Amino acid sequence: MGRGELAPKVEAIYQAVIQLYMEGADLNNLTVSEITAKAGIGKGTAYDYFSNKEEMIAGALFYEMKNACQRLYKCFQQEKDLYGKIYVLLTQIERQLTGTGCFFRALHVMMDHSSVGTRVRELIQNREDDELLINDLLRVVIEEELANAKVSPEDREYLVLNAVSKIICFTMFQYDKKNMASLNPQTLKEKICEDICSEIERLKES
Repeated sequence: MGRGELAPKVEAIYQAVIQLYMEGADLNNLTVSEITAKAGIGKGTAYDYFSNKEEMIAGALFYEMKNACQRLYKCFQQEKDLYGKIYVLLTQIERQLTGTGCFFRALHVMMDHSSVGTRVRELIQNREDDELLINDLLRVVIEEELANAKVSPEDREYLVLNAVSKIICFTMFQYDKKNMASLNPQTLKEKICEDICSEIERLKES
């Protein structure tokens, strides 16, 4: 089926996967029976929409990523400058990783070598134009910042990769705060925002 509006039972399965994951379930050991029981539908019904549990889990994670990014984009639109938009993004990462949010917790899944991770990467690779993820959001806000600037396509892509790399580092910091206790989270957020903005200004003026 297409990626438009979800069938109610597909959405129920996705929500069940996300809830189980946030309750501490190991995605690699999660069973179809556990998912369908949580979703309140029959096991056989799930196979009307999915070939296997990997499709269910990967689809749920990708679905949550898209929704989280749509929410982030709405937050971005309330900010007047790039610094504010990056700051909002970092704050959301911080809140979700220390709270109950699924999206940023799920990012590491797409980096592993499991069948679920492989399937998530396939969904990301084949996403539709309107299915925005973090790198797409950063590309949008950076392009807005460069609207009238004479910056080469190569430098524009560099700016996006530069921003993404800093976001990844900040995410890793959230998982390893104990070993990086000398770093103040607030100061780190400010430095990342300043670095991304200053790099863009440097290329705009070159």
